[in-house]
Amino acid sequence: MELTESIMSKGLLHPIVVREGLEGQLILVAGERRIKALVNLWQLGGTLRCDGEAFYEGELPYVTLGELDVITAREAELEENIRRIDLTWQERAQARADLKELRTSQAIAAGKPIPTGTDLSLELFGEIHGNSQERLRKELIVSQHLDNPDVATAKTVDEAVKILKRAETAKKNIELAERVGRTFTSAVHRVGLGDSLVLMKELPSETFDVILTDPPYGMGADEFGDSGGRTPGAHGYKDDYEGFSQILKVCSTEFFRTAKPQAHLYWFCDIDRFHEARETFLAAGWRVHRTPIIWHKPNGMRMPWPEHGPQRKYELILYAVKGNRMVTKIASDVITISSDENLGHAAQKPVGLFLDLLRRSVLPGNTILDPFCGTGPIFPAAHELKCMATGFELDSASYGIAVKRIGDLK
Repeated sequence: MELTESIMSKGLLHPIVVREGLEGQLILVAGERRIKALVNLWQLGGTLRCDGEAFYEGELPYVTLGELDVITAREAELEENIRRIDLTWQERAQARADLKELRTSQAIAAGKPIPTGTDLSLELFGEIHGNSQERLRKELIVSQHLDNPDVATAKTVDEAVKILKRAETAKKNIELAERVGRTFTSAVHRVGLGDSLVLMKELPSETFDVILTDPPYGMGADEFGDSGGRTPGAHGYKDDYEGFSQILKVCSTEFFRTAKPQAHLYWFCDIDRFHEARETFLAAGWRVHRTPIIWHKPNGMRMPWPEHGPQRKYELILYAVKGNRMVTKIASDVITISSDENLGHAAQKPVGLFLDLLRRSVLPGNTILDPFCGTGPIFPAAHELKCMATGFELDSASYGIAVKRIGDLK
């Protein structure tokens, strides 16, 4: 019926194709569906027209194989077979690619403009809305890769497109890693000593792909029994709520300004501050994940109530997205990593934890900001992934350790 409607509206574009038998009879080569469609046409009272000429019921034009040039023969084949209802998606994609090639050849031969995707969509689907053109675009793309076993065995066109995207992404990553690796040195990293709330304002806009940082929690850590200045390089600042609020206010807007249009944010915070931080980053334009990522530290020893327990074995990480940056891997929202050997900072985060987070978000050559970098675990983590890190630190002792870390990188 689809072919019948096409013939009624456009006429018979191509006569049936026959060959002559040994005794002069005509043997059908291509056109069985056209003949059935013409029977429908006549039963509906329609008139057959081909090349501007009318044919009466029971009459139909034909050509023999010897009368067709290559382009016309291919068009005759496609006219019938592209309308089969039992085509696989692979056959349909290849047929539509063949039709595009055919229409291009015909246009060139006639000295006419090469047909666009809109023209093909109109011919194939009778419409030109976005869904039809997008379906045709995908079919034309995958038709060029049907020699790839992974693509050819996909269940649907959409699945085949996803396979191609993954392969293309992997190829680009390898090429980028090789290119970056030839010139990548510790000199690409930068660390500054001073107040990050001031230093960040000097950074250019839309610079960083990922912001990963461990700011003051605003929970009085400077008064803890395992800190309070008695640990070298410990909290050398007042960790009160007022300071936290100021940091959060400045960082939420400065992070959004300095992040690229497509970026990720990882912000360590205390459980009592998570919802406040979430609302503040949302107001600044970030799309914030509803629940935190949990860092589980098996060797965590701290007990807020030493005489009553329990030991504190986890910390929270707020995760947010600017734009629509995709992750580079899907990973759990619980990360189990033990703390590193302490280099002189009570709240030092392990390099492995930063690596885990960055692997979810970065590609080689990406830029990372950590404005509260402490002893600098961000630098070996970024370096291993061939990314360029910028960090700021207020405490001189911690800054010195971060500088040494960068110097030790190969």
